[in-house]
Amino acid sequence: MEHRLEPAGTAEAVPSTAIDAHQHFWPEGVRPRDPRTATLERAFTPGDLSRELAGGPVAGTVLVQCVAGPQENDRLAAYAEEFRPARAVVAWLPLYDVDAARREVVRVRERIPLLRGFRDVLPSAADAVPGVPDTTCLAADHGLVWEVVVVSDAQARLVEKVSAARPDLQIVVAHLATPPLGGGDPRPWKYRIDRLAALPSVAIKLSVGADALVTWEWEPERLTGFVGYALDRFGAHRSMLAGNWPVVRLAAAHSTAWKALLNAAERAGASSGELRLISSATARSWYRIGGDRAWKAPEASGPCPRPGLAH
Repeated sequence: MEHRLEPAGTAEAVPSTAIDAHQHFWPEGVRPRDPRTATLERAFTPGDLSRELAGGPVAGTVLVQCVAGPQENDRLAAYAEEFRPARAVVAWLPLYDVDAARREVVRVRERIPLLRGFRDVLPSAADAVPGVPDTTCLAADHGLVWEVVVVSDAQARLVEKVSAARPDLQIVVAHLATPPLGGGDPRPWKYRIDRLAALPSVAIKLSVGADALVTWEWEPERLTGFVGYALDRFGAHRSMLAGNWPVVRLAAAHSTAWKALLNAAERAGASSGELRLISSATARSWYRIGGDRAWKAPEASGPCPRPGLAH
């Protein structure tokens, strides 16, 4: 990583206005049952997270959908009103049905003023998925970030194709693009990171996803190499800390996980300026937090350019 001009000093470097770029809420019974994640089957509410954040550096969060369907967006609207630290919302849109997505984005914009992005489940084996070109084009026209969990080379190729078609679409890859924290050859993961980081419109969340948490004993030292590699490739201006609460509770409380990710970046050589970026400023920039929250309807335009992007 470049520009290591000063020792970091974690406590001093991180502002008290930190933004956690990824958290969820859900009621009991909406998530698919999985014995590996049985502790997550209860409800997780704004009150629960407020208690975990009390007295810590995190002042705001990006609230992210957890299941598909319009009812999830209705829940997000209610959560965003109840949870005062919510600064941006990533809602659900049907990635494979642009007509339904167009109707839903209009409906959700009326209900969620903090709407900043969308996501949906992406098949791990497909690098060309029907509907994706049109829906990501719609998202770009509406100024929304496309969030995606990348676990395979095929998904990375799809991100490359979407980025080539609409370089103005901001794309955020969650959970470090699923590194092999539990062991295994890191070279395929590094190859994906290199390809994704080569795309200027792509950022990454320095977080740990469920796929890693169910196969990995919590060893914070293991985070350093992966966080450092991603930070090297993306730079702090395209990297953001994300707690992934309450999923991270499979291994650790929010404060423990947040500190572990921050310490991993510091051990990897992040300067105090870079720590400030990844813990606050980058998320504020990518999700337009604290800036102009108004959105204007796009002007009429022709079909989105999609070179090489198959339907």
